[in-house]
Amino acid sequence: MPRPPLPVGSWGAINLRHVEGRGWRARTRYRGDTGYTRQVEAWGPSRAAAERAIRDRLTTLVALTGTTITSETRLAELATFWLRTEVADSDRAANTKKRYADIVAKRIVPGIGGLAVREATVARMAAYIDGVAHESATTANLCRSVLVGMFNVAVRHDAKQSNPIREIAAIPTPVKEVRALSQADVTALRKDLASDKQALRADLPAVVDVMLATGCRVGEALALRWQDIDLDAKTVRITGTIVRDEKLGLVRQDKTKGRKPRALRLPSPLVARLMERSVDGLPGGPLDLVFPTANLTPREVSTVMKQWRDFRARHPRWDWVTTHVFRKSVATAIENADGVEAAAKVLGHSSPRTTAKHYVEAPELSHDAAETLAAFVAPLDENAG
Repeated sequence: MPRPPLPVGSWGAINLRHVEGRGWRARTRYRGDTGYTRQVEAWGPSRAAAERAIRDRLTTLVALTGTTITSETRLAELATFWLRTEVADSDRAANTKKRYADIVAKRIVPGIGGLAVREATVARMAAYIDGVAHESATTANLCRSVLVGMFNVAVRHDAKQSNPIREIAAIPTPVKEVRALSQADVTALRKDLASDKQALRADLPAVVDVMLATGCRVGEALALRWQDIDLDAKTVRITGTIVRDEKLGLVRQDKTKGRKPRALRLPSPLVARLMERSVDGLPGGPLDLVFPTANLTPREVSTVMKQWRDFRARHPRWDWVTTHVFRKSVATAIENADGVEAAAKVLGHSSPRTTAKHYVEAPELSHDAAETLAAFVAPLDENAG
C-alpha cells in the first residue's frame, strides 16, 4: 500500500549516516509547494552538526514554500529561487554547482537581473546571450544553460507559457587545434621535472607520471587511493576527484566528471614506482591517498596547477603545456596505436567523437596509403593491348 504524501511544507524522518572520509550525512524527504517530494541532504563534521545543517536547510525551504513566481518576478529573484530549489540539493557535481552560482552572481544578476519574467522575450534574451558571446562563447553557453533551468521553473509556476531560451541556439565554440606531447617531448619534460628541486619537493614528477600513464585529470590523480590500485594485477580504478565544497571545504568526491568509474591497466614502469612508494610506507592519511599533503589531507587542485605554472616559468620551453595537454598526449598516443575508440575508453569519454575532436592531435600524414595507390601510377606496359 503506497504511503500517503507528506503535507506541503513538511519533511519526513531525518536519516543520519557516517561516511568515511566525508563526515556525517543527514538526509530526508521534503514536499514543497509544487506538490513534489524530493530528497534533501546536508553534511557536517559530527552527527549533531549534520542534523543542524539539514534543519537549517529545511527551515529555508519552508520559508520559500508559498513563494510565488509570477510574470512580475525579477530574474534576479528567479535565479536565486532556482539555485536554492533546483541546484543546491541536486546530485550535480560540486564544481558544477559553484559554476552555476558564479554565473548567476557575475552575469545573470548584473546583466539582466532587473528584468521581470514577462519582459524576458526571445529577442531580448538572444541579444543578451549574443552580447556575452562577444567576450566568451563558453561563458555565453553557460549563461544559456542557467537560463534554461531558470525559465523551466517559471513555466512550471505558470509565470511563462514557454521557455524562451529553448528558441535560442547554442553559441558555436571555436575548436582549438589540438597539440600533444611527442615521445621525445615527454622524455625531455620528465628529465626537467626530475632535476627540478622545487618540483621534487612538491611531488610533481610522480603526479605527472600518473597522469601520463592513465590519462586522468589532475583532480582524479589527487583523489587516487591505495585501495584503488592493484599492484599485483597492474590495474587502477579511477573512482573520484578532489573538489572544494562551499560548505564542507576540500573533499574527495566519489565520482568523476564522467560519473562512471573506469578501470585501467597500468604500465609496468609506473607499477614499479608505485611499488617503491608503497614499500616506503608513505602515509596516506584518513583517506589513504597516494598523494596527500604534508598534513595528510587532500591536495588542492588549484595548488598543484600553480606548482605546474611555476615549473613552466622556470622552464620556458614548456610554457605551452597545460596539465590538460597530458590527457591530449595520452589520447593521441593511444589513437595512433589502437584507434580513437580505445582512446575514448581510457579517457572516460562517452563518445569517441569528443576524443577525436578535442583530444587527438592531427597527424602530419593523414594516412600512409602509398603502397595501396602505387598501382595507380605504375609504369605503363607499352606492349600491353
